[in-house]
Amino acid sequence: MAVTDERAELSNLAVDLMVSEGLSLRKACLKTGLDPARFLRAVDADPDLAKHYARARQALLDKMADEIMELADAPVPVLDNGATDNALVRQRQLQVDTRKWFLSKLAPKIYGDRLDVQVSDTRISISGALAAAQARLVDVVDVTPRISASTVQAVHDDDGQG
Repeated sequence: MAVTDERAELSNLAVDLMVSEGLSLRKACLKTGLDPARFLRAVDADPDLAKHYARARQALLDKMADEIMELADAPVPVLDNGATDNALVRQRQLQVDTRKWFLSKLAPKIYGDRLDVQVSDTRISISGALAAAQARLVDVVDVTPRISASTVQAVHDDDGQG
């Protein structure tokens, strides 16, 4: 078997491990003995491997979404005293929040928050508000202070200089 055939087989095995065992690319490469950087270069060079890898990444994201639902739906055991195990509740909340954050960064179009920034309120008119603001303005033509010679003389007389 040629080196390139062996690498191709290992690359396909790594992708299969991502799907079947839910491993990250790094863990799948470590398990098969591949260097992750070399694997990514192979993905760039081989369109079929790139498609296979893209499907594996999507499967990994879907698995993570399933885990979120499993964690959220799992019953919380009750302690001997009848109370809920708050530490376990917090741990599950952290696991869910971490996976949600991770999904929102890796696939924002699918798992990210959607913000609706459309404005549908027509009660405010920008042009009307601008016209009203302009009507409130005072005509100011010249803001240079005007001081008469007698005012200057009076200021000097008050200072004792005059």
